[in-house]
Amino acid sequence: MSDDALGYKWRGFTEINPVSKRKFVIPCDEAIPHEAGHILVGRAVGFLARGLDVEVVRLPDGKGVTVGNFATLAWSPPDEEIPKMASELRAAYMLFVAGGIAGNKFAGLKTPCMGADADRKELARLTDRTLEDVADIAVRMIHQHRRHFRQLVSLIRRRFIERLLKNRDIETGRHLLVSQADLQKIFGDH
Repeated sequence: MSDDALGYKWRGFTEINPVSKRKFVIPCDEAIPHEAGHILVGRAVGFLARGLDVEVVRLPDGKGVTVGNFATLAWSPPDEEIPKMASELRAAYMLFVAGGIAGNKFAGLKTPCMGADADRKELARLTDRTLEDVADIAVRMIHQHRRHFRQLVSLIRRRFIERLLKNRDIETGRHLLVSQADLQKIFGDH
């Protein structure tokens, strides 16, 4: 477990904010590099994400909030379009889907995060290859662009702290952590 500047244990599920004494149910550390992997690999293969958001639910009687269901905002083909997809487009989308696990692998995490189940289902729509096999290819892409990956992970963590953990008035709903403009600043014309 690693502590951040506020003393949160990122792998913990329930923590007490040492400043406000409010209780937070914090998502596992794996979600941030997972979503960063989707975004970076997607960009490398031509699937440009529109951003990243996360779900917040306020607990009853002001007892805190739960945070989870991180989501990379990007295109997903409808079932009826998959059989008609060009092989290059299908291969690129497969890498995008596997980018989450690739992000976890690059970050040195050994266990898959909750998002891996959704990624397995999505990949199964396209191929019979395993998520781990495709992720092994995608992790090489992250390695080639590791500086951008680290910048993205840092931005997501910072926004998570600033916009969610420090926000005493956070409301139930989906909250944008990273916008398309933020991604453009990191990646430029890359």
